[in-house]
Amino acid sequence: MVTRQELEAALLADPFDQALRLEYAQLLATEGDWNASLAQCELMLKSGETAAGLQQAAHCQHRLGRDEAAVDLYVRAKALGDFVADDELEELLRNARPANRLSVIEGDKPDNLVSFVDARQDKVRFTDVAGMDALKKTLRLQIIEPFLNPGLFSRFRKQAGGGVLLYGPPGCGKTLMARAIATECNATFMSVGISDVLNMWLGESERNLALLFEQARANKPCVMFFDELDALAYSRSKSNSTSARTVVNEFLAQLDGFEHNNAEVLILAATNMPWDVDSAMKRPGRFTKQIFVPPPDEEARQVMLEMKLAGVPVGDIDVAAIASATKNYSGADMDGLIDNAKDNALSDILDRGTERSLQQADFVEALEMTNPSTIDWLKTARNLVKYGGADNSYKDVKLYLKNNKLT
Repeated sequence: MVTRQELEAALLADPFDQALRLEYAQLLATEGDWNASLAQCELMLKSGETAAGLQQAAHCQHRLGRDEAAVDLYVRAKALGDFVADDELEELLRNARPANRLSVIEGDKPDNLVSFVDARQDKVRFTDVAGMDALKKTLRLQIIEPFLNPGLFSRFRKQAGGGVLLYGPPGCGKTLMARAIATECNATFMSVGISDVLNMWLGESERNLALLFEQARANKPCVMFFDELDALAYSRSKSNSTSARTVVNEFLAQLDGFEHNNAEVLILAATNMPWDVDSAMKRPGRFTKQIFVPPPDEEARQVMLEMKLAGVPVGDIDVAAIASATKNYSGADMDGLIDNAKDNALSDILDRGTERSLQQADFVEALEMTNPSTIDWLKTARNLVKYGGADNSYKDVKLYLKNNKLT
């Protein structure tokens, strides 16, 4: 075994021998001299980054209590070739957080992910999402079943994972549907917000994005959900920001998985403005599937009313008539309608001093105060389909507009 003195003498003779310096750094680490080992790694990395050098530096930073720096070095090491995974650093990566807050909602995953779990969030299943049976059937075939029956789909050369973009008017349940998909897939759910990625410092946004994808790969099977995708992947042809372009470039590279395996990582995204998402994000191999989430139909609205009025003191209410009168209302609009009706009842109770149940008249009055918020979106979509030369990717929107006589 080579001694410390022999290695030091050899380095004096040839200070540019990087393999020798790495061996010396590793020896210092075994002796518990982590600062000295890190100093050797820094000298080595000045001549060029290698996976082994970055990994050793990551170990040193971790032992010195600098976990954020350790994770950064380890992610950079994994991006290079000739990389050997390290259990200790993989564990650190699984429990790491990017520069901003990251929330992860657990599926049925091991306890080592407990630091990611937001206890305030309950699991959501398809049965908790009112109506939209046709959409659920599509999502089950294209997304959920490949996770649950990998053997069947592999025989048809299809695997779990990839990218799916949910788009439609705001308030129609895209985020709720994403959470339900993760639960049905029995997978970890990582909800990524704009603030989890974007950072004012140069290069930090790209680093955060890379770290998020590394965490997803470390916790497979995993569903990553990017809300408001248009803010993170705004069309480069429309943007004047250089930093926004580099974030899109990094996003594309992570989706392609050039140096990583994205199998069993499902990337879900939602947007109210699909026409503002960079076109390169929507080509096959990235967000291959683009699924329209329309306003709930009449049957779904009736189910929503029944679900949301459960446990509430109600009188003779015709939920079918209310559902019929709320055409083009989003799920959020229905929540607002119900809240307004409750306010009407409570106001009357306080004025009269006599308690009563919720009545049909409360909803009639509430309907006069509310309008569907989806109309502006549907008008924009109609103009896009009719005059914008939109391709066949918006055929579901076109069909919805035709069926609802909005063309």
